[in-house]
Amino acid sequence: METTQQLSGQRGFAIIFVLAQTYNLVHHSVGDGLRSWMRENRSAPLAVTIQDKLDNQGFLTSKELNPFICHAIKDAINRKPEQAGIMIDGFPRNIEQLDSWSFWPFADELPFSGGPNVDAKPDIVISLRVSKQNAKARYSARARDSNDNNEKFERRFAEYEVETLPVEDTYRQRGILIDVDVNGTKEENISEMKRKLSESELWQRIMVQGRTDTESQFLNL
Repeated sequence: METTQQLSGQRGFAIIFVLAQTYNLVHHSVGDGLRSWMRENRSAPLAVTIQDKLDNQGFLTSKELNPFICHAIKDAINRKPEQAGIMIDGFPRNIEQLDSWSFWPFADELPFSGGPNVDAKPDIVISLRVSKQNAKARYSARARDSNDNNEKFERRFAEYEVETLPVEDTYRQRGILIDVDVNGTKEENISEMKRKLSESELWQRIMVQGRTDTESQFLNL
């Protein structure tokens, strides 16, 4: 599932927690995973690149990012083999990242049913929709460090409109994107999410009827 705009910690976590618990999903936040790796590898050249992207603007390339995602998928499979699916939170953010999954990028380490040339699109993408005003308020409230300010928010939001909206449009055209309005309270957002998923034929087919399948489902949040 893909988060199109950032939620404050409590509201975003609440939605993800409910999804994971209700549907037996393993959740991996790409951003949190990168930050955790950086705390242990601050002197690594890639850590400097990541910090620059976090502090300023831009995205990691798929070459830089895919190894982290591969590790997360392997960890999810090994840690919870009975899981019904894996949520990848915060990926892809731009067309370059999306295109890197035109074919399964981890064929050597994680052989995929159907071979290396299988289309590696996610089964479902969920876009959590929030207004710019609410996104800005939540961004300010959750500020992780002193660099999180209004100027940085404006840069990030402009980046989202230019880089990430085309990703959403691509998934929408493929018929695998579910939009969920999350402008309300935590309780309202969870209720809206449940309503949209219960009404989605795609969600019912993949996550409810498809639970008897032997392969895990891949979702982008």
